[in-house]
Amino acid sequence: MKLEQGQRILFIGDSITDAGRDYSNHYDLGNGYAHMAGSLLLGRYADLQLEVMNRGINGHKLHDLAERWQRDCLALKPDILSVMIGINDIWHHRSAGQPIDAAYLANFKKTYRQLLNQARQENPKLQIVLLQPFLLPLPQDHLEWEQELMPMTASIEAVAAEFGAEYIPLHEHFKQLVKVSPAEHFTIEDGVHPTRVGHGVIASEWLEQVVSALA
Repeated sequence: MKLEQGQRILFIGDSITDAGRDYSNHYDLGNGYAHMAGSLLLGRYADLQLEVMNRGINGHKLHDLAERWQRDCLALKPDILSVMIGINDIWHHRSAGQPIDAAYLANFKKTYRQLLNQARQENPKLQIVLLQPFLLPLPQDHLEWEQELMPMTASIEAVAAEFGAEYIPLHEHFKQLVKVSPAEHFTIEDGVHPTRVGHGVIASEWLEQVVSALA
């Protein structure tokens, strides 16, 4: 990865990326990891006059992201694209009593590839960061969701490798953290939406991965 003068960094995804951003403010970064990581990156490389944008939207699944891809990604012409999506695909299906099957996972991977391919066609030099969806055992039966989460994230990791993207294994990292600290430290009671600490963990992992790649 490489940073250059005036590059645009775009964070896009669901509510974890959204984090309460003001949709009427083109440059509002919300109150989560995108704000934390983006602001630190802006400060660390202030001489480059980078631009950071957030296009996370609460509740969105991958197909929702696909429907707004032209408006919220391609039209913004990012130089660095950071994507975290997928947990709502599992959550919404589980809530409806319809666990994700192999056909859904295959289509998920196909759609993810198509989106990144479109973005690369628009900008052949596009640098990509893909974040692994994660969940914590809150409530405990959320551990059952790993039956869908692990093959889904394996697909995302494979797509990352195909596109030469940075891949951030958040689920594995949080699993290690909850061995020494309570899960409630990192997410609210749904095991998905981060607390301020959880957002700090994501931002820290993002910066560590991206800045080390830059070096």
